[in-house]
Amino acid sequence: MYAGDVWRGLRFWVGGLIVLRIPLLAGAATEWRLTRNAHFEVYAQTRDQRARAILTWFEQLRAFFEQQGGLRTVGEAPVRVVLFASEQEYEPYRLRSTADAYYAGSRSQNYIVMGGDDPAKFGLAAHEYAHLALRDSALQLPHWLKEGLAEFFATLRINEHTTELGGAPPGRVRTLQRRTWMPLEDLMSLRAESAAGEERNWADLFYAESWALTEMLILSPEYAPGFQKFLARVALGTSGRQALDAIYAKSPEAVTRDLHRWVDRGNQPTIQLPEVRAAAPLVEVSAVSPLAVRLVLAKILLAAGEFDRANERFDSLMRDAPDSAEVSAGLGMIALHKGDSEAARHAWKRAIDLGIADPELCYRYAILADEAGVAADEIRPSLERAVALQPDFDDAHYQLALLEKNAGRYQAALREFHALRRVPDARAYAYWLALADTYNELGRRDEAQSAARRASEHATAAAERSLAAEQIYIAQTDPGVQFARDASGHLQLVTIRMPHQQTDWNPFIEPGDDIQRIQGTLREIDCGEVTAIRVEAAGKMVKLAIPDLQHVQMRHAPQEFVCGPQTVMQVTVDYARSPNSGANGIVRGMDFSPASSSPASVNPATAP
Repeated sequence: MYAGDVWRGLRFWVGGLIVLRIPLLAGAATEWRLTRNAHFEVYAQTRDQRARAILTWFEQLRAFFEQQGGLRTVGEAPVRVVLFASEQEYEPYRLRSTADAYYAGSRSQNYIVMGGDDPAKFGLAAHEYAHLALRDSALQLPHWLKEGLAEFFATLRINEHTTELGGAPPGRVRTLQRRTWMPLEDLMSLRAESAAGEERNWADLFYAESWALTEMLILSPEYAPGFQKFLARVALGTSGRQALDAIYAKSPEAVTRDLHRWVDRGNQPTIQLPEVRAAAPLVEVSAVSPLAVRLVLAKILLAAGEFDRANERFDSLMRDAPDSAEVSAGLGMIALHKGDSEAARHAWKRAIDLGIADPELCYRYAILADEAGVAADEIRPSLERAVALQPDFDDAHYQLALLEKNAGRYQAALREFHALRRVPDARAYAYWLALADTYNELGRRDEAQSAARRASEHATAAAERSLAAEQIYIAQTDPGVQFARDASGHLQLVTIRMPHQQTDWNPFIEPGDDIQRIQGTLREIDCGEVTAIRVEAAGKMVKLAIPDLQHVQMRHAPQEFVCGPQTVMQVTVDYARSPNSGANGIVRGMDFSPASSSPASVNPATAP
């Protein structure tokens, strides 16, 4: 009962690992063969029957993760398992002297690499598969706990009807019995990059002590009830010492004493788990060309971050396969790592031209090309290929939307904005602001205002809120022109925004004008040095000046005017009050229509 409770506590945060008995077949082959199904690709220097058994083992491993751990490994591409015929064949691809197997992965491809297919060493493969599972779980764990969990789940055994997890790996126990342990605080604070350069004896102790501490935290009746809380704390960055004190109220010294007793007991507990059922996979077996194998091995070094070694192999491949899109892609990745973005861009452009089917590479090329100022027409095909290869590639849809918007292709931009499945918080403000601008360019004013309000909700600064408000203002107004005076007092025509659908806009009303409106009878036109008119309204005579006849808006005016007294003519006049001009004001507009009796029109400000 207790073991089952422990497993239920584990299954929601990490998967398990499987160690099966794989039949040993004599007579290893030296040529490379590919055995694959929908989930795995096994590149092996071994017999086909044995390769099938290995693939079946990994398929059961995947089934265990899904059925018992509630965890699926992510990624569209099958996991690649590479098995060398011998340690000698493996040696050029060994990452460090202590690595008898390793996991290497990227966003597009995962690898498990082994120096042989000896069944006694398949616990190593299970250990490395654990790293794939832990990476996909998104838990940010310290180095000792990652390795401890991998070691712990490498003890999982599947028989025909039973599954068992736990027990003591003999090699790890012997190491702990014969060696002086490192202080627990040193173990828990060690970083992966620091451990990478250590020798095998040190590495054996690190793995053994990490396994023992992890197993005690998971299975010990004293520690297991608090393990999930401990895990949550260290995943958030809390130090191991602080987490031990907070969850168990114990110092590292006290935990070390408990750990010695746990190891010395000799008979470690196990957990009985439900049966794992895996469907028989549909398997394809084929030969692999030497060139294809060289490319896979070069990609492994690249995924593992061994850039100098990878560069040698990709350079060699370029000489032998100059038209390979994947070789160009690899060289571009190496160039980018070395800080040569121009060389990376050229290599990736070549890979795209050669037809590479890698959406991530197409997207990354587009980013580099945009930073380099490459024309939109050259960048667009790479982004279109990225979303064609991966329709749910949100980053590529967003980048393509911005490119189309900046190129003035607003309908295409809108299509890409709408293609995003999810807008993360970090992108929300920029997304909604760009969408509001796109709607405004398309004249979809209501949608523009709605998007701008969403942008304002995600704004984190006054400047951002101001830009969102500007989009709302643009949606509520139309472009127009207006006369304004420069610093020397000279009139000039400037562009402004006017209220949407306003039909009586008067461009001659200047900023700062105190506009008045009168309606009455035009009595006289005085054609003196400064033209003036007299309008009788409400029994009073109002004199208004017209300094420049070209700067008055005339509506429904007669074809010509005669100076002097006027016949009865009704008029509505908009004027700027100007007590210092020798008149009551300066005329800005005259309407001779009988229906012109609306309130005075005042131009809005030219900016929000």
